[in-house]
Amino acid sequence: MADDPLDFTNSDDENDSESRPAVFVTTREPIRLSVSRLEDPRAPESSALAAYIDGRLVARCAMPPEAIDRLVALKLFEEPLPIGLFAYEESPGLQCRLFALVPRDALEEAAHEHEPWKASVPSYEESDNDEDNGPAHPYETILLGHIVRFAKDRRHPDDLAAEAVDILQKIIGGGDELRDADKRAIDDLLDSL
Repeated sequence: MADDPLDFTNSDDENDSESRPAVFVTTREPIRLSVSRLEDPRAPESSALAAYIDGRLVARCAMPPEAIDRLVALKLFEEPLPIGLFAYEESPGLQCRLFALVPRDALEEAAHEHEPWKASVPSYEESDNDEDNGPAHPYETILLGHIVRFAKDRRHPDDLAAEAVDILQKIIGGGDELRDADKRAIDDLLDSL
């Protein structure tokens, strides 16, 4: 995991004078991840993108069936990929987004395969050493799912980065906590009513 997560600030409303701290942590090494379509009656069109590590469902994200089919057809997940977790504090605790970090080149190659005419059109390529814009970002993100850690379950309530790293480690390594997450979320919701 990244020892030095990036710090961002985020605000729901442009007029909101308070900003929320947020962090983005990534795996140091790529992770073997597989994705497929999951029939889920809770999702629009009953379709969700399911992400698996070692055969364990680690995230799901509502997505139109044709978008999932296209994503699977691109074969972007045939090789291990880094994964990242964006986390910020918001009720009922910590809100997180899990992403696969896909090499930008792989997405561009896939676009050219389906639109061969694009290869003949000149394009602007960002330099890695462009002093005005900083280094180029070699990855694109694909949202895999949303994760919530309730305030009462936090392990590092005063350290957002450490909390995000802990969550990402649990996602990668698994454990009883993840298996019971759906049940606990429903129980917590019922207790709050």
